[in-house]
Amino acid sequence: MPRNVKRIALLLPQDVGYSREVLRGIQKFALARPHWVFRDAPPARETIVPLREWKADGIIALLFDREVADLVRRLHKPLVNTTSTLDLPTVPLVENDHGAIGKMAAEYFLRRGFRNFGYFGSDWMGSSLAREAAFRARVEAAGFGVSTCHGEYLPRPSLSGSWVQVDQRIETWLRGLRKPVAVLAQNDVPARDIADRCRQLGLNVPHDVALLGVDNDDLECRLCHPPLSSIAIPGRKIGAEAAQTLDLLLRGRRPKPLQRFFPPIRVVERQSTDVLAIDDELVSVTLRLIKERAISGISIDAMLRDAPLSRRQVERRFREHTGGALLDEVHRVRVETAKQLLAETSFDMARIARESGFYDARRLSVVFKQVIGLTPSEFRQQLT
Repeated sequence: MPRNVKRIALLLPQDVGYSREVLRGIQKFALARPHWVFRDAPPARETIVPLREWKADGIIALLFDREVADLVRRLHKPLVNTTSTLDLPTVPLVENDHGAIGKMAAEYFLRRGFRNFGYFGSDWMGSSLAREAAFRARVEAAGFGVSTCHGEYLPRPSLSGSWVQVDQRIETWLRGLRKPVAVLAQNDVPARDIADRCRQLGLNVPHDVALLGVDNDDLECRLCHPPLSSIAIPGRKIGAEAAQTLDLLLRGRRPKPLQRFFPPIRVVERQSTDVLAIDDELVSVTLRLIKERAISGISIDAMLRDAPLSRRQVERRFREHTGGALLDEVHRVRVETAKQLLAETSFDMARIARESGFYDARRLSVVFKQVIGLTPSEFRQQLT
């Protein structure tokens, strides 16, 4: 084998959408590293012996099991982790910003008028705890509380654990929640389990239980009934950054900072959250009108031409029920449309501005940065 060839082990479970996106990001980075050769395997105890025999030069892993993490670290190879499930402070980490995920979910549900909230996830995994804490903090800041139910998904339910006991725990929790309730699940896999429990209990999703997952795993979201809304995360960017970090380690350099976190992209809406929990019909109608008409670029007065009250009266009632102004909601809808176009198309900024309801690319840039703290170009760069 040529001396410059580097053997890279990828210990990521391919039955998880997040890992598949990370792998795609690694593959993209590796196009400029033709001397890298890969072997992929699950991050399991059985992998360690063949991994040691293969004599990998570097490893990118998703380490969620303490025993496996310890065994991998004892190989003393350059290592990059892609999950904060475990606290491994000396291992370079490239991950999602879980606090930003929890906050995004809370703000999404609050805008839809919910007053009752639930969280379902692990009671010890770092990633789940961070999402829950941020979700709870934002909900409590708005004057409400969060009911929590815990279950372990690593990243799927244990093959040896009791599925029945988990189902019973979820059912008891769901029955006791005040409805309508907005529930954030740790990720898409447990969210689908909650949807199944709701069906068996006769609870309607989304009218009784509005359900939001994380990862935007298209397979999991489409298998869910009804289709699952989910927070899209920058898995490919994380994969590319993890590969770049490993490249530094292979060249004897220490990455700075040792831990890097990337914010979520957006809430991808499907039927599981297609509901408004607002008891003011005028405000509900106003929200729908803005959602339908904002990207046309017309004025707020034109959007509300069918409203039975004056702009001033609508504005007052809208602020009472949502805590925000009409213009804030218009900007949010337009920015969300722009985010989708930035993520899913190669349109230039002028076209994205037109398609999302802004006058021009300059106005798009100003409002976009006001809403999310990044310019459109910076946001798109995070995805590649």
